[in-house]
Amino acid sequence: MDLNNITAFLAIILWPSAGSKILTSVDPPTDLQVTDLGHLGPLHIHWKAPLSLTNKKLCGVRYMMSHCNVDSTNCKHVTTKKLEYTDGFNLNEGIEVKIQTLVKEQCINGTELHSDWVEIVYWPPMEGPVGSKIRDLQCIVYNLEYMDCKWQNGMSAPHDINYTLYYWHEELEQTMECDNYIKNQGNIVGCHFHSDDLIEFSDFNICINGSSAMGPVRPAYYTLQLQDLVKVAAPNQVSLTSSRTDTIYIQWEPPAGKMKLHCMKYEVQFCGKSSDWESKVIPEPVTSTSLNVTAKTMYCVRVRAAVNMFCADDSFWSDWSSIQCLTEHSESGDDVIIKLNFLTELIALLTLASFTLVLCVVALYFWIRWKRLIAKKKLNMLLNDDVKNIQKNTHLNY
Repeated sequence: MDLNNITAFLAIILWPSAGSKILTSVDPPTDLQVTDLGHLGPLHIHWKAPLSLTNKKLCGVRYMMSHCNVDSTNCKHVTTKKLEYTDGFNLNEGIEVKIQTLVKEQCINGTELHSDWVEIVYWPPMEGPVGSKIRDLQCIVYNLEYMDCKWQNGMSAPHDINYTLYYWHEELEQTMECDNYIKNQGNIVGCHFHSDDLIEFSDFNICINGSSAMGPVRPAYYTLQLQDLVKVAAPNQVSLTSSRTDTIYIQWEPPAGKMKLHCMKYEVQFCGKSSDWESKVIPEPVTSTSLNVTAKTMYCVRVRAAVNMFCADDSFWSDWSSIQCLTEHSESGDDVIIKLNFLTELIALLTLASFTLVLCVVALYFWIRWKRLIAKKKLNMLLNDDVKNIQKNTHLNY
């Protein structure tokens, strides 16, 4: 151990006896404040250290903070050495924040002291009647290409109400207003977001307020995780083949688009000619499966896709693919190959038989022609003999 380390060690041991008083209590933090950052959810909480610990440089000082919405028992607890903390909050209700000081180590002989709690309640702006607040917000990210958010008017919203949507995420310098509203009969009922507006695995904060002739509209705040709101395109090119062992093989192409193939899961539905749809969920990112069927009959199949648990906590199922059906006469690839081989052999056999038949016909033709030539020669010889006999008889008579 060198001289500097020895000096520091002795200073720690001798510090309480050198005129410093061992703590028996500790004061809470001071000047606790909550600041809205204008990002539709994140709040900045900051405070100051207790004045009594200003000169206690060697004490291990930490702060225990608890925060939750008013009247909620689901509070979040955080321990930090810093004098500030930033987090996202539900701004639809008041927020209760409380904090205390923790001190341990040499100041108090290795034990730990807890101060009293100091607390504050922060109330976001709550202008407008409760019945003017929008209802049933649903946001869907279609194939990672765009997002539509739609809502219902408040229960007692006036007919002339004009809703406004603002949003923010960590890649934006400031809050933005929707630039492409969705309307129904002239009323704003949603917002269309382009792909450039989307960000995954980060808080996407939304606030929907507005105005009417009756005054302001009660704001509604939402914090979304867009990777959990994806609805991919339907699988395509579904094909079916069967085998002689009562097994149907199903293949399909994964959804087109930006979603990674390893993030897919599938559901296959199938039914017989007179049965209801049955389902088979396939959590792995495969593009084929098989079904064991109990009867040689018509079977119909359709497939849909969703994001699996490895890429999102939740997702929407896609639309169903087109329905493909397979009858009992449909054949698998192996059966087709076998039949093709049989046809090839049959064609070869017919070709050989045809060639043999042609050879036999040709041989028969030449054999008949040869027979005719021999018969013609014999006939000529007989005729010649007759002529000679006639000539001889004629000569004798003279």
